[in-house]
Amino acid sequence: MHLEYLSHFIRTQQYTTPLNWDEIFQRQAKLAVEIGFGNGEFLVFLAKQKPEYNFVGFETSITSLVKIQKKIQAESLTNIKVALADGRFALREFFKDNSVDEVYTNFPCPWPKKSHQEKRFTNQGFAETLSAVLSFEGTFQLVTDVNWYAEQMKDVLLRTKCFDLVQFTENDKIVVGTRYEKKWLSEGRKTYTVLVKKINHMSVNRWTWEEGWMPHIHLNEVDEQRLLQLSGKVFRDQRGVFVVKYVYTRESEYLLRIVSNEEGFQQRYFISVEREKDGWLVKLDPDAPAYRTPVVKFSVRKIAEVIGS
Repeated sequence: MHLEYLSHFIRTQQYTTPLNWDEIFQRQAKLAVEIGFGNGEFLVFLAKQKPEYNFVGFETSITSLVKIQKKIQAESLTNIKVALADGRFALREFFKDNSVDEVYTNFPCPWPKKSHQEKRFTNQGFAETLSAVLSFEGTFQLVTDVNWYAEQMKDVLLRTKCFDLVQFTENDKIVVGTRYEKKWLSEGRKTYTVLVKKINHMSVNRWTWEEGWMPHIHLNEVDEQRLLQLSGKVFRDQRGVFVVKYVYTRESEYLLRIVSNEEGFQQRYFISVEREKDGWLVKLDPDAPAYRTPVVKFSVRKIAEVIGS
């Protein structure tokens, strides 16, 4: 990737939440968000059509991040920023209340299995996030090729009493303009659009706003044998769970590879246990930063509690 592409990418872990989007874009403008931009055709099209808006795109695919930045650069656009992040988490944590004018989600995976329900957008938590961050009369649009998913999204949104239904349609023509949409329509498949506007407000709890600090725990002694036995151990908190996947050793330091899960939001990071002159320091390793959520903070405290002697 050429260096000029990097100006479109933001490493969100480096910012204090909520993010100051006027500062990031270096201008004041209306704000629109696409969750899961895929190859980027739709987001780039919108940015060209609405130069007066700032656009933010979230994806969990590194390949998609590369592809869209090439498109942005080719079009010489300055009103798009993209990030590698879970869009549901990002929408809630990175934006102030009443600050986003438009949110788009196109052809998300419907996660049809019951065991995967927490991964869907069609849940109460996502609807409440939209009701918090959207401006009054701000809009959310979902386009999907799954009828039951569209129906479920509509019902979940209207149940909050925070939205009016603007549009619920079955489409037999191009709406988004992606190559997958064109392929499906050429095969005779239908797509469905759900469009709502915000009419009432609902506040939501943010995980990362209250305490930005991370615990740094000093220990006089560490039980190194107990530390080495942590691989595979699972620890649960009322907010979620974390697993110690592996313990690495190097001179004067141990690194614990951690996977955490909070309401379906998963993070991977390292906890460092480092020898100091007067003891040991347990902390989040800065080379693999995580969002400072309650379970991440709990993991640092719990590891220190278990290995302290």
